[in-house]
Amino acid sequence: MDPNSRRPPGRPRSNEQGAPVSDRILYVAMHEFIRLGYDAVSMDDIAKACGVTKASIYYYYPSKAVLLTQSTIRLMNVVRTATLNILQKPLPLRQRLTEVTVNHLKATTSFEFEGFMNKIEAVLTPEQNEEMRKAEHRLLEALADAFEEAARQGEICCTDSWLAARSYMALLMIGHSKQPDGSFTYPDKTQAAVKIIDMLWNGIGSAPPIIRK
Repeated sequence: MDPNSRRPPGRPRSNEQGAPVSDRILYVAMHEFIRLGYDAVSMDDIAKACGVTKASIYYYYPSKAVLLTQSTIRLMNVVRTATLNILQKPLPLRQRLTEVTVNHLKATTSFEFEGFMNKIEAVLTPEQNEEMRKAEHRLLEALADAFEEAARQGEICCTDSWLAARSYMALLMIGHSKQPDGSFTYPDKTQAAVKIIDMLWNGIGSAPPIIRK
């Protein structure tokens, strides 16, 4: 064997290299963090769930905090891409937002994303939290652009597209609200989506009054 071809310790074998392996690690890690909680999950657990060695995990991600940061950013980017794909459809904004909301609520039924984000903020460095805020900002930017374009087309009355985007994101949390007994307030996620968009639309859906002279 050529000594120059010897791979560094922990480096995955040639058939394991590349984005697919690192991306799978992020996918599995996020699933485990959501399922068990950050503190309860070890790098060993993630390696076993991925079917790779712990050294392979560390080859891509030098610490659990880095893995948490990158897996969360990956999730946000997936959400942003899915959201953009819907927002770019040639449909009325209300219909597009309803579709985005239904998909989001169905995809996140098993966990409360906002609560998860609040919990992990304390375990990350300021730099890592900044990375996650930037990823969140990109998602908000996509929504704000859609609101701004709809306002430009006269579809909605909206003077602050960023406020509209943040209001929409806040309303999304209502879709997973629960009763005192732990049951969902809106178990039917399609119904929840309609109610959320109805609430949003009551604030931005009416055209400004026409003042006749």
